[in-house]
Amino acid sequence: MPTKLPIGQLSYGFGSYTGTYLLVAKPMRYLLPFGVLIFVLSSCGDSSRRSETTETASDSTLASTDTVCFRQVMGRDTTTLRLVINGPVVTGELAILPYEKDRARGLINGTLTNNQIRADWQRSGEGVTQPHEIVFTLTGDTVSWREGERVEKQGRWVLKEPESGFDYKLLKTECW
Repeated sequence: MPTKLPIGQLSYGFGSYTGTYLLVAKPMRYLLPFGVLIFVLSSCGDSSRRSETTETASDSTLASTDTVCFRQVMGRDTTTLRLVINGPVVTGELAILPYEKDRARGLINGTLTNNQIRADWQRSGEGVTQPHEIVFTLTGDTVSWREGERVEKQGRWVLKEPESGFDYKLLKTECW
């Protein structure tokens, strides 16, 4: 129930009103938080995959950009991968974070063809940055790649035996 205020004078610019008026701001203290809650809830969504569609003014071609993130946790070791896919062009970041060991992270630049991404990873670890060749395979909600002994060829580190080694398999997760 609104609270009755004492008789007062209100000025509206062109004249004044003298009389009894009621306080109408009390219900607003409930309406404003409710409005903010509705806004926050309507902006929530699945952030594990974000899509943007842009149209250029010069032509009517559409370009779609998807951001997907993956993570693997084994014991205390964590590996994360964030990919930004814009048509056949893929960029992102890979971080391999073993517990109490040397960590490696860096940017990814590559090309997507038939669920396979052939990329260069600018691996930074132990104070050194080196380009590593990586082939990611996208399958459903997972991404996988093989890691093992590497040799340097033409300034890039490639797998010595691409068919052997350790398989990373990361599951899709919400992007950070």
